[in-house]
Amino acid sequence: MGDKKGYKKLLLEGAVLLASLICALFYPESLVALFTFKLSFFRVFHVLWCIAVLILMKRFIPQFNSKISLGKIFKRNYSRAGNDSPSKQEKLKDYIRKINTGAIRTAVYWTILVLVMGLLYYLNILNKMALFIIVIFFIFMDQFCISIWCPFKWLIKNKCCNTCRINNWGYLMAFSPLIFIPSFWTYSMLFLSILTIVQWEYLFYTYPERFYEPYNANLMCKNCKKKCRAVSSGEERAGREE
Repeated sequence: MGDKKGYKKLLLEGAVLLASLICALFYPESLVALFTFKLSFFRVFHVLWCIAVLILMKRFIPQFNSKISLGKIFKRNYSRAGNDSPSKQEKLKDYIRKINTGAIRTAVYWTILVLVMGLLYYLNILNKMALFIIVIFFIFMDQFCISIWCPFKWLIKNKCCNTCRINNWGYLMAFSPLIFIPSFWTYSMLFLSILTIVQWEYLFYTYPERFYEPYNANLMCKNCKKKCRAVSSGEERAGREE
């Protein structure tokens, strides 16, 4: 959803990415000094770790996931649409097969990408700082997908973030390069990211109707409370609701 808050967040993350990239290229020592700067009993990277952990912990609590894009896995965000029928159940099964195929394809492509980064790292073409910059870039791209354009729509075949099959995969995808930098701080974030996906996948396979627009009225365009960048006319909106 391309709302003003999303654009502001995109600009902020873009500024952080640009500043980090410039420092990494021309002033690497200053970037290290910034992340290891001592704040009383903590350092800057401890604070960033705490923020990441808090964000990940929120994913497990329904009350903190009011946005339908992330919160559709929870019962509180499910609003049954219409009556059940054999034909509707068949459509749900077809839908599940289609989006699962896209999800598996995405997982394979991303795994290959991460393995390539790992190879470049062990060949000393990339260093630890480069991997951290890549993580910042992935976080920026996650917001870019939300606010501007999402390439995963081609793979998953979803119409928007609200109906996205892999919406909660974002943090694991962003943090995945950290697997090559073993430490408590990196692996704890990866562990929590994996747990969020385990929760997401378990609830998807248990309650797939929560992901399917004809079953969940909260996923329908007419009930969406956000301004949709992809719908520019009433005719397009009607077509998306069919």
